[in-house]
Amino acid sequence: MWTMRSERVRLKLLSSLGLRDESAFYPLSVGGLQAIDAALEYVTAAGVPGDYFEFGVYRGYSFWYAEQSSRVFADSRMRFFGFDSFEGLPVVSGEDRKAGIFVSGDYRCTLEDVQGNLTEHGIDWERSHLIKGFFDQSLTPETRAEHSMSSAAVVMIDCDLYQSTVPVLEFIAGMIQDNTVFLFDDWRCFPREDQGEPRAFREFLASHSHWRAEPFMEFGTYGQAFIMHSSA
Repeated sequence: MWTMRSERVRLKLLSSLGLRDESAFYPLSVGGLQAIDAALEYVTAAGVPGDYFEFGVYRGYSFWYAEQSSRVFADSRMRFFGFDSFEGLPVVSGEDRKAGIFVSGDYRCTLEDVQGNLTEHGIDWERSHLIKGFFDQSLTPETRAEHSMSSAAVVMIDCDLYQSTVPVLEFIAGMIQDNTVFLFDDWRCFPREDQGEPRAFREFLASHSHWRAEPFMEFGTYGQAFIMHSSA
């Protein structure tokens, strides 16, 4: 937690001094990119069909990287869906707010800027899609039907907060299959188990007892990956 707060202070100081490029296209976590490679390689070797889903796109680097990496590791039929409010984090509530780590508007980058980043760096728009909206509003059956979403191979959850992770997991629940890989980019950013992504995932598994999560790898400073298996 203190590492996260220190990084926030450092970035704000750089921004105030004009030393930080707010529009730069770069990864926030190199470890996250390595986890994407490992996940794509795993699902390909295991013969897991389906698409890549990313929740929390920010400037789009990891989303772009996943599409590029898939050209080496994954089935060429894989599609890529990126979900974000493109307005930053929502108003933080509940136990997450007490930690004082995240605030509303963090990680804001407009849809137009993200599209520009991805286009400039050569993403394949034939199989890549960005969906705008806060998750409690955009993750609907209508969204699934509109894009014919049926199965998830890799799911990157980079939305930081418990309140954001809950609708993500409910949305993706019907698309999980044996050997789907979950990548939680902010698994260890809160100090307690009743906060953030761990709480949401624990509650999800409790209410979906036909699934169990096998630890796959730790990555970066805060990340944790799991492989999903049917308890049947």
